[in-house]
Amino acid sequence: MHHWLAVFDRETARPPEGLESFKVAAKPHAFPGEDESKAEELCKAKLSVAYEHSKPEARNMAVLGHGNGFSFEASPYCSYAKREGVHVVLAGEVSDWPGISAVAAAHDAFVRNEPPPEQNDAHWLLDFYTSFMSSNADDTTDKALECLAKVQGSFAFVIYDEQQKRVFAARDSEGGQPLYWGATDEGQLLLGSHLNDLDGCEPTATRFPPGTLFASTRHTIAYSPGNQGWVINEGDWPGQLLSFLVDSDGQHWRGIKAIPRINSRGQLFG
Repeated sequence: MHHWLAVFDRETARPPEGLESFKVAAKPHAFPGEDESKAEELCKAKLSVAYEHSKPEARNMAVLGHGNGFSFEASPYCSYAKREGVHVVLAGEVSDWPGISAVAAAHDAFVRNEPPPEQNDAHWLLDFYTSFMSSNADDTTDKALECLAKVQGSFAFVIYDEQQKRVFAARDSEGGQPLYWGATDEGQLLLGSHLNDLDGCEPTATRFPPGTLFASTRHTIAYSPGNQGWVINEGDWPGQLLSFLVDSDGQHWRGIKAIPRINSRGQLFG
C-alpha cells in the first residue's frame, strides 16, 4: 500500500472534538503568527516520516507554507494535483464522479486517439471540488456530502484550499482505502495511509471512519464592540466529522461523535 501523509497546522485546520488533547484544545492557536518558522520545521519533520517510508523512485514532498504540506508515493493509485491554490491527494480509484464517468471519458478519449481528459484521479478530484466549492462554508459542506453520496469507487482523499482556508478529508463507505488521523501536542492535524507515519499524535492516532467527511473552514467574523469600530476575528472552532451515508430513517449528514481509537498494537479501544 502506498504511503501518503497530509499535515496541517492548527491555524489552518481544527480537528473535531475528542481527537486532540485537552491541552491543545484549550489553546486559541498552536503558535503565534510571528513564529511560523517553528510550524514549518514541525511540518517538515512529520512529512519526512512518511517520505522515508516511501519508495525512493516514487516519493514526493510538497511543503506549502504556514505549516502545511503533503508527502506522497506517486502511482496510478496514489496521486497529487494542484490548481489555483487548491491542493489534493487521492489514493484509490474512482470510476464515477457525480455527473461524469471517468472510465467512460478515458475510453472515449482512447477511441478518438486523444490524450486522457485528466492526468489522474487527483485531477478528477479537483474538478469534483470545483463543481461545488463556494465561499460559504456551510453550503460547500452540504454540497460536498450530497455529491460524495454519489461517488462510486474506492478512495481516501484530502483537499486543501489555501484561499478559503478549508480542509476536506473523506473515505469511501466500504473503507477500501486505509486512512488514519491524529493530532499532535503542537496542534498539528495529520491524515495518512499508514498508522506508523502519524508520528507524535496524542492521545493516539485512530482509524478515519469509512463513509464520512471531515470539514474544517477558518471562519472570519466581523463584529462591532460599541463605538470602537469593527473588529475582524477569525473563529477557532473544531472541524466537523459528518457521515455522507443515508440513515435508516432517511436522515442525511449525521454527525459522528464517537471516534474509535487504535493502540500501538493496532487494537480498537474506547
